[in-house]
Amino acid sequence: EMARLLALENPNLYFDMDQYETQSNPEGHYLTLGPEIWEQTTGSITHFVAAGSTGGTISGTGRYLKEMNSDVRVVLGDPVGSIFTEYFRSGTLSKPGAFLVEGVGKGSIPGAMNFDLIDQVIPVSDQDAFDTCFMLSRKEGICAGGSSGLNLFASLELARSLDEDATIVTVFPDLGVKYLSKVYNDEWLLDHGLVPPSAATSA
Repeated sequence: EMARLLALENPNLYFDMDQYETQSNPEGHYLTLGPEIWEQTTGSITHFVAAGSTGGTISGTGRYLKEMNSDVRVVLGDPVGSIFTEYFRSGTLSKPGAFLVEGVGKGSIPGAMNFDLIDQVIPVSDQDAFDTCFMLSRKEGICAGGSSGLNLFASLELARSLDEDATIVTVFPDLGVKYLSKVYNDEWLLDHGLVPPSAATSA
């Protein structure tokens, strides 16, 4: 809202990118991330998994991949509490709930999000997203943020549900260094009603 107001008041100084509504958002991913994934998997990708906020990543990338192979399935990981899950399932706008994963999920439907491209939604709790961040840092040495943990958890859930071989691709859009006082902090997790992964590991 601040960006919009600044652009209206000082059009010579500011412009509003309006990332939630502009179609340039998914178009950017259509032109870049989609081709990158297709090339690096040599066209073997079967599933693309990503959470959404603006919807640009999943919509643009998903559109490109489906144009290359209509059998590619596009799967939205969604925080429990976001309205995307219910909207996908029933087409209705529900009341948003509270969730702690930042940068993904919404309480409204952005214009950059194209649900026609989405084949499946996997809801992910804060606990599962943050536990996956912790697992990723301990086992792979990757310190990623909450939305990355959410994407990975959704990908693992998807993999467990499949009987056939698959090439599942996801993205890690945030660094964990920004969340050292939150996702990776036992006291913060406890204050927000979550079980610290370190406690479960040491039990």
